[in-house]
Amino acid sequence: MPTLQQGDRISASIVVSASPEDVYAIVSDITRIPEWSPECVECTWLDNKRFRGRNRRRIGRWQTIARVDADIPGREFSFIVPFRKTDLTRWSYQVEPHPDGCLLTEEVTVVADLPFVVVAFERLVVGVTDRAADLQVNLDRCIRTIKGIAEAENVTTA
Repeated sequence: MPTLQQGDRISASIVVSASPEDVYAIVSDITRIPEWSPECVECTWLDNKRFRGRNRRRIGRWQTIARVDADIPGREFSFIVPFRKTDLTRWSYQVEPHPDGCLLTEEVTVVADLPFVVVAFERLVVGVTDRAADLQVNLDRCIRTIKGIAEAENVTTA
């Protein structure tokens, strides 16, 4: 599945030794996304529902204006990333209780087929020929990093 299509989902999950509320507090703080994202270098709020993400990979530089889609404390934080006026992807952090703390799942859902210009940019500028495989590696890395952050901050166990 080198080219992502509408309806495709990629996810990764990990058990974190922290409460769902504490992990939610980390993943819902968009200013912290650069701590775990391999592409995002800065996130800033534009208002209470929209934020700007600045991204970098190889020689590629781009920014997005994302909007919060779900904000359920202790359970889910998600946002939609559009391109021009079309919603392209939905990024979600789901947190649920687990006997050892909580289960964190990060998921990307492709909301609409990616336009040719986006696919061409990913391949030619960013150097990604199989975005699905690349995203899976990135999501696995992200959730391991979030786990490390949460556990290092001495958050309380559920």
